[in-house]
Amino acid sequence: MRPRILRHLGAISRVSTGPAGEHRFHAAQLAVRGAPTEDLPDEFSWHDYAIFLLSTAAEIEHSLMVQYLYAAYSLGGPQVPKQHRDEVLCWQQIILGIAKEEMGHLVTVQNILALLGGPLHLDREDYPWDSQFYPYKFVLEPVSKVSLAKYVVAESPKDWPDSVEHERADIERLARQDTDQVIIPVHELYDKMIEVLSSPKHIPDELFRPETYRSQASWDDWGRGYAKRARGAVADMAPDVLVKRAASRAEAVAALKAIAEQGEAVTETADSVSSHFRRFLHVYHEFSKLEEVWTTEGWSPVLPLAHNPRAPGLGSSKEGGIAIEHREASWWAGLFNLRYRMLLAYLAHAFRVSDDPAQSTAPGRRGQVLNRVFGEMYNLKAIASILTALPLKDDLEMRAGPPFEMPYTLSFPIAEPAFWQLHLDLIDASAAQIARIQHCATAGQQYAQALSQADTRAEIDVILQASHERSSLRRRVGGVR
Repeated sequence: MRPRILRHLGAISRVSTGPAGEHRFHAAQLAVRGAPTEDLPDEFSWHDYAIFLLSTAAEIEHSLMVQYLYAAYSLGGPQVPKQHRDEVLCWQQIILGIAKEEMGHLVTVQNILALLGGPLHLDREDYPWDSQFYPYKFVLEPVSKVSLAKYVVAESPKDWPDSVEHERADIERLARQDTDQVIIPVHELYDKMIEVLSSPKHIPDELFRPETYRSQASWDDWGRGYAKRARGAVADMAPDVLVKRAASRAEAVAALKAIAEQGEAVTETADSVSSHFRRFLHVYHEFSKLEEVWTTEGWSPVLPLAHNPRAPGLGSSKEGGIAIEHREASWWAGLFNLRYRMLLAYLAHAFRVSDDPAQSTAPGRRGQVLNRVFGEMYNLKAIASILTALPLKDDLEMRAGPPFEMPYTLSFPIAEPAFWQLHLDLIDASAAQIARIQHCATAGQQYAQALSQADTRAEIDVILQASHERSSLRRRVGGVR
């Protein structure tokens, strides 16, 4: 997490030393002296602080989603004996389901940002990075007992259920074996956001913008059949994607509480199989039980994926990650990064387009953008499956993996035509990368051909032509006047 964000987190940190500890010590001293104290950190108004907290939550949800996707992609493979493949597939489906729910959390946080008049926040740090906010460094890594322990801890409630309390110390110790950091749990961030947004004193009613409701993401747009765990290999642990709109304080607070109960801030529902905490704990237990079997028999349920793979480029082999040196894998890694950028661009665009025909100059445009969002999700999954089968380097058995590298910018155009032109630019860049793969690579040729055919410019060309004609008409009318 970037230092410009970290320096403001001390106000809600439980760390007893460093800036966070100094902040709390100073507040305690003021209280002893009878001076008025506030929880508001320096350099903020309450409204700005609420937007800061929501932006931080968005980064966390985005990071969790990507890390869980990478973990899920690492499970399975031809090395898994036939009698154990269904079991390993179950683990993969559970983790993929949690990642899908994190996407819902990310989208819901964007809705609440919009309600408060805040900017869209889709950014996150590249890997590896750490902060005072988490009990472990965020890294792209294959599944292991240690990584599963990290996920259990990250999603854990303040009070663990009695049925698993006896495991808590061992799991937390395993999760923190590579670091001595003391980090506030994620549920404390959600508790703080709920506290701030619930207070009319801090956030007056007039600061909420209900007119943004029709531009917010809706479950009808994003649910795609994931209601009440309707889809998934494990019925009682399948995903239940939450996407909540908000037009008022009550709805914003209810949305944050729903996210908290499903994932990071789970307390009352800690014994429910629907919580992320419980689902990760289930996979942790099953993984641990099977570990002795595969160790004895000489196989693994996990592909040997690289930690923090990077597409080639300056700095790729430094502390920021391991460069993918195998030629074919490097081309696919570049394409993966491009399609990831396309996904983020379409996602950002979707929040710019209202679903109200009365507010839209082109009804149906929102659906066009959303279809592209979901298309890119499937493309990322397909390219990831190719990368997990390709080597990282020519002389090593380790596999490459999807790099999930952030684009150079997440600043998006303001004008609608310019946004569509950005999409065209990315389609053109992708076409060049696909052409290289088609001419030189051996892996994934059938998929590359299908992707090339699917990336048509026609729809966007029509939109841009109509925009150009409207602009020309306005200029002619203005000239007549």
